[in-house]
Amino acid sequence: MRSLLSSRWTRRLLASLAGGVVAAFLLVLVCDRLGENKLFSQAEAAAERGDHRRAAALFAEFAEHHARDPRVPEALYRQARTASLFLNDQEGAIRVLRQLARREGAGSWALKAQQLLGEVFEERKGDCRQAIVEYQRLITLTPDGEGSDAARFAVARCSFSLGDYDQSRAEFEQLLERHPANPLRAQALLGVASTWYVTGRYPQALQRYREALAAAPDQALAAEARFGAASALEEAGDLTGALAEFERVRPVYPNPALVGQRIARIRDRIARRGDLAAPHAP
Repeated sequence: MRSLLSSRWTRRLLASLAGGVVAAFLLVLVCDRLGENKLFSQAEAAAERGDHRRAAALFAEFAEHHARDPRVPEALYRQARTASLFLNDQEGAIRVLRQLARREGAGSWALKAQQLLGEVFEERKGDCRQAIVEYQRLITLTPDGEGSDAARFAVARCSFSLGDYDQSRAEFEQLLERHPANPLRAQALLGVASTWYVTGRYPQALQRYREALAAAPDQALAAEARFGAASALEEAGDLTGALAEFERVRPVYPNPALVGQRIARIRDRIARRGDLAAPHAP
């Protein structure tokens, strides 16, 4: 009997201890989860109130100490973006973005990191050559995915900045061929027109500026296209046509003083030439 009681007591003790261990384990998990949520919330709160240095530090701490949390990719992205935009720590941002872009299981955050890498090199560091490398890597990762067209546009834009106008035009034209109804169509047409304009091919520039004007989704792009068309007409020698276009764009162009200067210059040229009926450019 004593042996039986002892056996039952032992089993109950072991069961009680096992239950305690499970409860303690669950308590630790709950506490860890609460700690994770608190740290992430603190980082978000710091960002919202503009304490960017603390926000970046908290996002970094979260990623370091809670590596298995599914919010780590977001935390890394926000850490890097904060470092670049608000702390002017471009090297630190690049280091974190490269880590995130190559992180397994990061999903869309990896693509966002790759996109931001291109933007940091292009806009923050002024290094268009490396920006092109980063944008092209994004295109390779998702050739038909979200953001690929924007990356192609960025490659064309950077090529233009580097003075590689043929490459820039090829990139813009490829974008137009791939997606004729792309939301970036008007901007791509403007890009093509600009490559023709800066290389002195004014009839080709004029054609593309007019196509951009027809495709422009808003007044701002339409004004830019009309200003470009007017400039191409002027350079091609069609002063009366250029004057008419500048007059039309002046009320809506963001820099009316510049348009006024161009108008005054054309009128002076017409007066000096004594020719009010210059032939239109072909």
